[in-house]
Amino acid sequence: MKLTQKQLDVLNHIVTDGQAWADNAKKEAHVLAKIAKYESAYDEAVAKGNYQTRKQREDAGEQKRQDEYDNVSYDVKRSREYAPIPDQLDYIYHNGVEKWKTDMILPVKEKYPKGAE
Repeated sequence: MKLTQKQLDVLNHIVTDGQAWADNAKKEAHVLAKIAKYESAYDEAVAKGNYQTRKQREDAGEQKRQDEYDNVSYDVKRSREYAPIPDQLDYIYHNGVEKWKTDMILPVKEKYPKGAE
């Protein structure tokens, strides 16, 4: 379906890819109804300034979540990297405590040294 730029902008306000959504709609009437329903919400959002499409908002949210995941203290990073306890115990059983320390623990401690934030 061929859309005007304004129609595409309204769809991109509410769906991730407005053109793809319109192209897959069963009826043109459904597309036009959706545009009519959300046009005022789109106009209000644009008037507020710093407008972002739905995709931009979702990408920003994902980046925020990734930043929150990445920006944690060394001890949290270490705990994420260590092997699960059952695997560590199995390793100790088969290889001994000293080999467990050098093979499984020290590399993580060196990667995320104490006090490094």
